[in-house]
Amino acid sequence: MVIGAGPIAERKVQQLVAAGADVIVISPEATEGIRRAADNGHARLLERRYAPGDLAQAFVAFVATDDETVSRQVREEATRERVLLNVADVTGLCDFIAPAVVERGSVTVAISTNGTSPALARKLREALERWPELAWADATPVLAEVRATLKQEGAQPQADAWQEAMDAEVLALVHAGKHAEAKGRLLHVLRAASPQRVGG
Repeated sequence: MVIGAGPIAERKVQQLVAAGADVIVISPEATEGIRRAADNGHARLLERRYAPGDLAQAFVAFVATDDETVSRQVREEATRERVLLNVADVTGLCDFIAPAVVERGSVTVAISTNGTSPALARKLREALERWPELAWADATPVLAEVRATLKQEGAQPQADAWQEAMDAEVLALVHAGKHAEAKGRLLHVLRAASPQRVGG
């Protein structure tokens, strides 16, 4: 259950839909993204204000509204109904804190300020999204293949060897779509740096 349908609520809905949740959104107004999710059948949108009883069938609820009265009413109902609750920007009403999340490929980074400053968590998330090193997330399929190959061969390069092997040229090859060349370069460096290698 998501109560509110602004930009913060939209991010929650996207994350819940991606996780396979059955999502209901309650709000008299909604962003285009939430309307699209509803039109596509990924969420149900009830275009009205929250009313007591709305949490009766919920497992977890998110409140993303500036209405403090609504937040407190939902908190009371969540306690009665034993529904886990997160209220955006109001840590004292939360059962759990939702971290800011950066996702790129198979890499996920979660940022939490323990509820003390959601604005800082967002700022850090936005900075991480522009962080040049995050581009390495695009190389994870190649890195996984190299790791599997080395494991099959009995090679066990140390962490420092991996760091050295993951250079700008490998990343450029990945971004150019030359995965086989990137894999070959990594294997060449890592095999040479693996004194424990037992296979050919």
